[in-house]
Amino acid sequence: MKINITPEYLRNCIIGVDAPFCTPFGQRMMLYCDYTASGRTLSFIEKYLMRLQRHYANTHTEDDMTGRSMTHLLHSAEKTIKKCVNADENYRIINVGTGATGAINKLQQILGTYLPPATRKSLKESLGVDFHKTPNTLPIVFVGPYEHHSNEISWRDGLCEIVEVRLDVNGHIDMQHLEQLLQKPEYQNRKKIGSFSAASNVTGLISPVHEIAALLHKYNALAVFDYAASAPYVKIDMNPKDSTAEHNTSLDAIFISSHKFLGGPGSSGVLIFNKSLYDSSLPPTVSGGGTVSYVAEHHHDFFDDIEEREKAGTPGVLQILRAALCFKVKDKIGCKQISNIEHQWLDKAFTAWKDNESIEILGDLDINNRVGIVSFNIKTKAGKYLHPKFVTVLLNDLFGIQSRAGCSCAGPYGHKLLHIDEQTSEQYRELINKGFHGIKPGWCRIGFHYVMDEADVDYIIQAIEFIAEQGEKFLPWYNFCLKQACWKHIDEKEDCPKLKLDDAFNEDIMGSSPVPSGLRKQLYSQFIADAYQWAQKGQELPKRQTNYFEEVAHLNQFLV
Repeated sequence: MKINITPEYLRNCIIGVDAPFCTPFGQRMMLYCDYTASGRTLSFIEKYLMRLQRHYANTHTEDDMTGRSMTHLLHSAEKTIKKCVNADENYRIINVGTGATGAINKLQQILGTYLPPATRKSLKESLGVDFHKTPNTLPIVFVGPYEHHSNEISWRDGLCEIVEVRLDVNGHIDMQHLEQLLQKPEYQNRKKIGSFSAASNVTGLISPVHEIAALLHKYNALAVFDYAASAPYVKIDMNPKDSTAEHNTSLDAIFISSHKFLGGPGSSGVLIFNKSLYDSSLPPTVSGGGTVSYVAEHHHDFFDDIEEREKAGTPGVLQILRAALCFKVKDKIGCKQISNIEHQWLDKAFTAWKDNESIEILGDLDINNRVGIVSFNIKTKAGKYLHPKFVTVLLNDLFGIQSRAGCSCAGPYGHKLLHIDEQTSEQYRELINKGFHGIKPGWCRIGFHYVMDEADVDYIIQAIEFIAEQGEKFLPWYNFCLKQACWKHIDEKEDCPKLKLDDAFNEDIMGSSPVPSGLRKQLYSQFIADAYQWAQKGQELPKRQTNYFEEVAHLNQFLV
């Protein structure tokens, strides 16, 4: 049966869409805005995978129907993903781990820059080898100014020297600075790797990946990119048609978190790389079942095929099938339509908030150079900020909106965005190491997704405007733990789902039904009206005692 897949159709197929849940202020309807952290499952993909599981078996055999079926499906899924990113016969794919972090680590193993800490310690103790004392002979890795920790700390702790490219005056990657770094004499005659985010998971800023790749290749550096934040939304072209030997815009490797796609939760991380990066004269990164062509009592031989020798043990077949399916869903919608919808929602939000001095949006506001990720802080009239976690809690409790607070695993970028100098950073570090986690700076992050409709977007905009205007009035309703950095309503009752086998026999896969747009608008309006009433009631509550510590007063920027 052929289905016309539209954003509205996909919205209605999301498992748990518009699900009701209880908050301290009454029942609310869930509106998921945390797609940057992880996607949501789609009912038709889940049902299809259940059907495929009738033939499920381990791969590594084609001698029976089930093994043959799964092996063919696995290879088909890999080909599908490679086709979706324009990876030709020179590229190889490895499904690894649960996201881009595993893919990055796998490439670091292939390139020889990863060494486990315990192994490093053992080499130092047994052989007297201290790799930290010989940085001038190690590979040099250039990273961008807005990297996720997975694409920064992992290199920082590897067998390499890391150099960060700075931001330009507009808050983007400074291409001139990158070229200056690539030309430095001390970096010549060393293996050079450039590892950059294709887009920031904080501000949604999109990197000029092919321009960066051309510059890296000009100076004989590898060009690898972290697509975790942007792969669900942007076109990925590993091998552009206009790429030439003189102007090589191809990508040497990419890292993908398939779970961030719509339909993707439960899928694998994906590494796709040019086979020229791989040294087949070495054993695979992990030796095990499925990697060997022959094993005798005292010797063994590995397969020559890269994809085969890098599948140690049982591969995550269902995980890679799911990844391939969510890539196909993205292709059905089309990157152009995704971009148009996201830009429409960003323009609507930024226009509504542009004159609101209480809403501070991080990053360049040019909607044409962003995916639908927005990070912001709320500044009160008193000059202090509402704690990002408090903002997130209010979005949940008052409006059912699912967001995320913190530094989005992008600490170095956060220092730049929040203008935290090195001295202040050390003061924060000292207090956090003492257990005062609530003092840590950050922001609240939401995502405007292409499956949202105008009712959803208007509601999100109004909810954030409400918190900017009325949020501090809700402080008496909540207790704040400075040590654990958590806000809890004074009457909050634990209501998290429990893992119970008996509940598995409930065959209702959706759990809730989509609410029609007209009815949603009415409910959203009612939730906004209710919030104003609760704000008034909050004024009648006695001012709560703050569990506060003088030790953190000089750094505290939050109204608590």
